[in-house]
Amino acid sequence: MFITSNGQNITSFSACGTKPFHTAGEMIFLAEPKIDFICPEVPFPTNALYKQWGEANIRAMVHHHHNLLRKSSIGNLFPADNDAFIFATEKTADFFIEALGGDKAYSPIHGHPALRRRHLPFTVDEKGREIWLMMYKKTINDLQMPEELIEEFWNWIEPLSMRMINRRTTMMPIDRYPYAAFWGKE
Repeated sequence: MFITSNGQNITSFSACGTKPFHTAGEMIFLAEPKIDFICPEVPFPTNALYKQWGEANIRAMVHHHHNLLRKSSIGNLFPADNDAFIFATEKTADFFIEALGGDKAYSPIHGHPALRRRHLPFTVDEKGREIWLMMYKKTINDLQMPEELIEEFWNWIEPLSMRMINRRTTMMPIDRYPYAAFWGKE
């Protein structure tokens, strides 16, 4: 159960319809606060991927991923202008380099990643998040990320991808893609 700072319970939207409906009366009343979903914890990986695969491969991974996305139904996340696209891709690559244990290339210039806020000008719904994530699976396979590093990387980007969602299209729980089941390791 979640509670507001003044001690009021916060329920999920799925609880709608479980209590009687209140109509207007002589006094103002407040409906309880609701929350659509809770972002899960994001386990940041160790620096093993950075140390073993290196900065050049991580940058190539981000470039490959963004080029795939640019051709997808969520390609509008990126500027049409090629120079602006390259700048945006390098910015993302800087984030990945820093997050995966390399030099501080992102936060000193751009601050906290704040994924939802940074993507707010664009619609990133549940489907967009799934496309983003599936293109990472394709990228990992295409670039042959070392097998022993995939699980730790996936366990980071899968919950991280949920933090990009800024428009909900359903109140159903957001689909999860755990490493073992999604990569056929069960």
